[in-house]
Amino acid sequence: MKEADEVWSAVADRPRSRDLCVCLAFGALGVVLYAADLSVIGGNSGAPFDLPRWIGLITLAAACGAQSLRSTSPGTALTLCLAVVAVDTVVAQSLSVWLVLSDVVYAVALYAGRRTVHTMYAVLGAIAVLAFATVIALGASWQTVLLAGLWVLALVIGPIGYGRAIAEHRVAAAAERERSAILAQLADRDRADAVTEERRRLARDLHDIVAGHLSGIALQSAAALTAGPASPITAEVLASVRANSVAALGEMRALIDVLDADDSATNRHDTDDHDGSPRTASLRRIDHLVTTARTAGSPVAVTPEVPPELPPAIDVCAYRIAAEALTNATRHARRQPISMEFAVDPRGLTLTVRNAVLDEAAASGPGGHGVANMALRARAAGGRCTAGRVGGDWVVTASLPLPDSGAAA
Repeated sequence: MKEADEVWSAVADRPRSRDLCVCLAFGALGVVLYAADLSVIGGNSGAPFDLPRWIGLITLAAACGAQSLRSTSPGTALTLCLAVVAVDTVVAQSLSVWLVLSDVVYAVALYAGRRTVHTMYAVLGAIAVLAFATVIALGASWQTVLLAGLWVLALVIGPIGYGRAIAEHRVAAAAERERSAILAQLADRDRADAVTEERRRLARDLHDIVAGHLSGIALQSAAALTAGPASPITAEVLASVRANSVAALGEMRALIDVLDADDSATNRHDTDDHDGSPRTASLRRIDHLVTTARTAGSPVAVTPEVPPELPPAIDVCAYRIAAEALTNATRHARRQPISMEFAVDPRGLTLTVRNAVLDEAAASGPGGHGVANMALRARAAGGRCTAGRVGGDWVVTASLPLPDSGAAA
């Protein structure tokens, strides 16, 4: 049953195939009526001429040929079918031909344009008036006139009404779909406006609060450096504080610009900072992270050199993961060696950060959201990131796919 439904759905989506199936079905019905000796209107009283009954099969075939155009060219189908009915009325008076006409009239009401439908009304109305006038003029009884009226009602007027009802329903459904699409677009626009407004609010808050604090740190550290002589260690730490705060300000400004910009500006910020300089978050600036970690007392070894050109999204993601991994290693394993390894192969970029695990660090309990954030960043870029203890080391491994390598395994 399911296969039959699929076959019919495929046929129904093709107007020519659908019309061919319909005319074959009506042709088969006409043959059955002929075999059952029910093909002549009014029984065996027959046509005005003494012609063989099989003439009705010829007119049936002609009517079905016209019917094959029922949805692709309904006006032509109706014209040809009316001509066949006129001939059949004289030579055969076949019931099956009238059934075909009924379907063609229905198809015109359903598929044709308004002008063609109105033309059909006029033509069929004129034919009906002429036919009734002829029947009355020939002295037919009122029972015959009533039977003819019921015949026209069943085979012409009924199909027209049914076809127009379906056509109007389809028009109403199309209008409702269009209305729903417009409402969906408006809803999407409202959501986009709400997101834009929220982004701008966040940009204002970042500018007024966080950026202000970072500026204060940068200014105070600069003032401390110029206030007077200090020990080399103190000077190095102050210089690192100032460098970190200035770098954070740069990233903050870039983030504020992204939040407060449209999509085109956002795409631009994915590759460069607002002033056209290289991205603040880039593996090309990994030396800054390494210097910060070394200033904090942790020896850092980077092997081999940082990969050259990377796609912007992968570059930023790898930088953020490296920064988080170095920060965690510096915080939880102070003054312990840290190694950072990069590997590029056909599958993508692999970043590995390894540091020794101190007993007090292992027993210090759960940390913040750093590990989860690294995993989320990697997953958003199509890769993965794992972090955990391997022997006596804590190892962070991020696998990020390159554009030609597909998704990470």
